[in-house]
Amino acid sequence: MEPLKSKDKRTGIRIPLLSERVSYFVNGVEKTADITDITADGLFLKTSELLTPRTDISLQLHLPGDLGSLQVNSKVMRINWTQNRKKSKETLGMGVRFEDVQPNIKKIIDAYVVYLRNKQIITVSKRIIEEFFGSDNPKKIV
Repeated sequence: MEPLKSKDKRTGIRIPLLSERVSYFVNGVEKTADITDITADGLFLKTSELLTPRTDISLQLHLPGDLGSLQVNSKVMRINWTQNRKKSKETLGMGVRFEDVQPNIKKIIDAYVVYLRNKQIITVSKRIIEEFFGSDNPKKIV
């Protein structure tokens, strides 16, 4: 197997995610995994069921609300451990790149990534506010 070329490296800004899941299909078999981060060009699947690099898979991205889902052809680009240095935690998984994306689908993926980024910001902000003010009874300032 030939090594990845520099053009195969990640190009977008990674959005770290706390609790997003995705379905993917390998040879017609459906599997699910958590997404640890996403860009407009691909994502990282947290899974112990590793595939070999260059394996073609089909991702099913679950769009927000009642927008349904989006099938995206993808390719496994790397297998590795990701490391959260702050928590000294490692995760086994696969880096996946979106493949042959039509311009109209690319716009949907771009909007989906922005949605996930904003959702993440709101979730983290809510946690900070709850930690500061408490989650049961908001404090009144007299």
